[in-house]
Amino acid sequence: MLESLREEGMCFGCGSRNSIGLKLIFEQDGEVTRTTFVGAPEHQGWKGVIHGGLLATLLDEAMGQWLWARKIVTMTAEMTTRYRTATPVGVKLTVEAKRVAEKGRLIQMEAWIKLPDGTVSARAAAKFLKVKPEDMPKGASSLEQN
Repeated sequence: MLESLREEGMCFGCGSRNSIGLKLIFEQDGEVTRTTFVGAPEHQGWKGVIHGGLLATLLDEAMGQWLWARKIVTMTAEMTTRYRTATPVGVKLTVEAKRVAEKGRLIQMEAWIKLPDGTVSARAAAKFLKVKPEDMPKGASSLEQN
């Protein structure tokens, strides 16, 4: 079931067929999920600085990919993002995520974005809710991921 939902490739974060998507490629390193991203001028808010909403998307996607890699189907229930310093366009960012805790259907996650020098520019803490197939709206297969 999970793989059939990926076939479209239209996920904004990782979909390979989404013409305006980020096309992120993730790797698993023990208990950490990781990707890299270089922001373009089209991704900026202030001149030369990546838009905060896009940074939140990167963090959310990394946490979701940690879960996806372990075949845990979830939806983001709550996310708090802290922006620590401006994140410039044109530099290679490292985005990482890990699980913090799990209780019942709720999984607590954490993610962070590092600049090339290792400085953490943004960090997020989130709660993800495990999704039961019967709770998904009809035709909403993209809830699992595509």
